[in-house]
Amino acid sequence: MRQILLLAFLFCTSQLFAQKYSGQWTGSFNSKNEPGGQTEYVLEIEARGNSFTGTSTTYFNYAGKRYYTICEIKGTIDPGSKTLTSTEVKVIKKNTPPDQIDCLQMHTLTYFRKGETEELSGTWKGARDIDKCGIGSTTLMRKQLVKNNVTTPPQNSTARTSPATNKPPVEKPVTKPVTKPATTEPKKETPVVTVPSITKVDNTTEPQTKPEVKPTTIPAPKLPNGLEKRESKVFETIPIEEEEITVNLFDNAEIDGDIITVLFNGEVVALQKTLSDKPITLKLKAIRGKDNTLTMYAENQGRVPPNTAIMRVQNGEQYYKVFLSADDKKNGSVVFRFKS
Repeated sequence: MRQILLLAFLFCTSQLFAQKYSGQWTGSFNSKNEPGGQTEYVLEIEARGNSFTGTSTTYFNYAGKRYYTICEIKGTIDPGSKTLTSTEVKVIKKNTPPDQIDCLQMHTLTYFRKGETEELSGTWKGARDIDKCGIGSTTLMRKQLVKNNVTTPPQNSTARTSPATNKPPVEKPVTKPVTKPATTEPKKETPVVTVPSITKVDNTTEPQTKPEVKPTTIPAPKLPNGLEKRESKVFETIPIEEEEITVNLFDNAEIDGDIITVLFNGEVVALQKTLSDKPITLKLKAIRGKDNTLTMYAENQGRVPPNTAIMRVQNGEQYYKVFLSADDKKNGSVVFRFKS
């Protein structure tokens, strides 16, 4: 029993550490070869236990133009020293000049908390022997990607509807009982049946509002033109246990106006949406006994082709992250398959 409790405690502790480091960290690094210069740097970390995966994005300006390089990262976490080692393993996307040589980096960062500020700071060097890009120091801070503004709309909507519903009932009952107080009320209790007749009218309108335009808007979106002509590349097959799937799609680089349409099992679930740092959230229901396919279709390619996205997936207690890419010739797809 003690061993089981110990294992459960260690598992919960590792999950808490993973949650501490997961997220987006923004800041910069400098190089000892170029003192005084700061290069903008972003880490997107998805931690599980004592390891993590994700992306790094490096931004820099040259000759009046802004460039970036996105790399896939893999790393380890030392819970005792709160140290992360993040290694860039390959370039995913970039818009750098063709003559520039890629240099992958390895960052060794320690976690600090100062009041409400969370920080990762440390040093970096070349990830491989061939990466002769120098050495330097790195400082990053946690950034909250998504802020919930859902609390403000309901307050405004209730503030508007509450005075409208309170005023008419106050005026009507005041005028009617004042003119006919005693004589008409007991004798004409039978006409009070008009009240259920009013509710009947309300009941008849309610079913009309429920079907309204909703069922017509679901099949309304047509498949994008040329969808069948594009090849679909499956980036990952995700094992699932639950039918309900939550998908969040973000832009995977500098926000450059990428517009996408998303299909699930051949039906449009998001039509011509712009990728940004705020998620496109999809609530999907998978069908058992078959592969369920989500496809990202590029409506354009933004300022920097191709369209790339980070897709975060939640299925029950399981979380996944996939990097999708699509252009005018290929779609990016993910297959959801029930565990046998």
